[in-house]
Amino acid sequence: MSHAPLVSVVLPCFDAERFLPEALDSLLGQTHGHLEIIAIDDGSRDATPGILEGSAARDERVRILRNETNLGLIRTLNRGVAEARGEFIARMDADDISAPQRIERQVEALAPRSEIGVVATGVELIDEEGRVIGRPVRPRSLEPGAARFMALFATPLAHPTLLARASVMRTHSYGASDDSLHTEDYELFTRMLAAGVGFLNLDEPLVAYRVGSEGVSRRHETIQVDNFVTCARRHLERTLDLRPKPGAHRVLVNRIDRAVTARDLSEGLRCLDRIEESFMAREPRSVLEIAGIADEQRVDVLVQAALKGTTAVRLAAGGLTLRYGRRLLSPRARRYLGAKYRRGGRRSR
Repeated sequence: MSHAPLVSVVLPCFDAERFLPEALDSLLGQTHGHLEIIAIDDGSRDATPGILEGSAARDERVRILRNETNLGLIRTLNRGVAEARGEFIARMDADDISAPQRIERQVEALAPRSEIGVVATGVELIDEEGRVIGRPVRPRSLEPGAARFMALFATPLAHPTLLARASVMRTHSYGASDDSLHTEDYELFTRMLAAGVGFLNLDEPLVAYRVGSEGVSRRHETIQVDNFVTCARRHLERTLDLRPKPGAHRVLVNRIDRAVTARDLSEGLRCLDRIEESFMAREPRSVLEIAGIADEQRVDVLVQAALKGTTAVRLAAGGLTLRYGRRLLSPRARRYLGAKYRRGGRRSR
């Protein structure tokens, strides 16, 4: 790639000794070689500092920053963005692995499209031993109109696969408010979308995403769910001026618990119907993607209602499954049901 733009990869590291060498090797082996790795040691207590120093000694593209104490992910990411020198800024976690062509493919997709500010990719799930788990996870949205629709009830990008224009990342820093905690990616994405930033996904699994027993989603599930619901509600209000009842909104965003009623389930699905209709009128180029994403969301909602709901909710889910039968039998809905639930669910970031 001649005259390749500089890409800054922000790599936060905290007690990452087990997987960090493989993560660094995957970035240093990129086909897009004009990059810098901003590796930020967030107060690690293990061998992480020595691994980073050894990598920097071998390759000058590795830049090491150190937090004297553990500042947490949000402040560490914002420090990395502030230090970045590249035209584009990419993200990755220290336990993940980038395919060799990842950065090149993302730059090629983003550079010529001025209306796009952020591009992400599909992922391949791996376990702690590096073994592949099931089939690759495809992005649910590809083009910007579909991402705008999906962001009203789900995260439209896989955060560790992100590559964005540096100007976008500096304009929209990671939020430090209480409702950003453990949902910093989704909260950031909704602010970007509200400001008119275009999102694009590549339908390629260019990052291997490690699913571990100590992931944020497992350790801080209650806080993460509550903050996600708060951010999603705020984004729905400012985008469409819709304010469904709290229970119906939890259904819409597929965060069903025992407090959700059968009436909430019905109202939440009707809210999804209205949003789908509205976005098809707003985004005529993305109607097929929007319809497919809406069908996938109905699948998720009704499956989770059957798994987590009260007896009344489970009974209501059966009736609603009949009501939406045609949509639930669409090719995309059937593929999604088979891929996701055969895999036993997936990490939601």
